[in-house]
Amino acid sequence: MTRFLDDLPIGHEFPCGDFSLTPDEIIAFAHRFDPQPWHLDDALARETYFESLCASGLHSQGAAISLVVRAITDVAIVAGGSLHEARFFAPVRPTQTYSVLARWTEARASRSNPERGVASITIDAKDAQGSVVMTCGVTYIVGRKPG
Repeated sequence: MTRFLDDLPIGHEFPCGDFSLTPDEIIAFAHRFDPQPWHLDDALARETYFESLCASGLHSQGAAISLVVRAITDVAIVAGGSLHEARFFAPVRPTQTYSVLARWTEARASRSNPERGVASITIDAKDAQGSVVMTCGVTYIVGRKPG
């Protein structure tokens, strides 16, 4: 059953699954999109603030957002609108598992198109101890119930 803008449970947190990234995945992403030494090579990373290999924030966001997208396939998403409020509290390390939780934080009708609206979701990635290592937000354009 499709959920529309007015069906979204504002404030309700829901699980979206877990992710982990291998060293090879972290390094490959870094070579292509974020070639910082702490993402490229564990030996180089040991000489930095991070002290060992860690994932790019962009890579971590992508892993978390992909789980959210899979968790909300029943929502009448028209398009993505924006990414916002990304915060990184601790490094995402290779082979560790991170749980992703999300909650809808806003849903409002469009002023210019009554068939859709705007909805924002906040995403948290937590480590095995339950500490938030990353948070970010996504705003979507969402369809409204027909009729």
